[in-house]
Amino acid sequence: MEAVEEPFGLGEAGADLWRRVVDEYELAADELALLAQACRTVDELEAMHEAIAAGPVTVKGSTGQPRVSGLFAEARAHRLALGKLLDQLALPAEGEDVGRSPAQERASKAANVRWDLERRRRGTA
Repeated sequence: MEAVEEPFGLGEAGADLWRRVVDEYELAADELALLAQACRTVDELEAMHEAIAAGPVTVKGSTGQPRVSGLFAEARAHRLALGKLLDQLALPAEGEDVGRSPAQERASKAANVRWDLERRRRGTA
């Protein structure tokens, strides 16, 4: 497997994710682009985590009322985005040769539901 150059500007957490994935898997160009975005998202989450730890949990709202720092909502949105990026990357789970995309996972679940319904209808469940 040939070495793949790490994207410019990754932080420690993003670079660690990059190395762990490219050392384990051979990725196509589109998958490398997704991985780069996931790595940047990890770095952004790390920066938000540090800012949340260093700053106050509450800030003053527009009328002076206390409200939760907007970093919490942004971190939550970044975690969701990271999950979607990693799902799209569809890396194989342990013991699998090939990962499954989110669409393949949904199709598999739908097929299982249909088969369960058919088995119940036939009385073989």
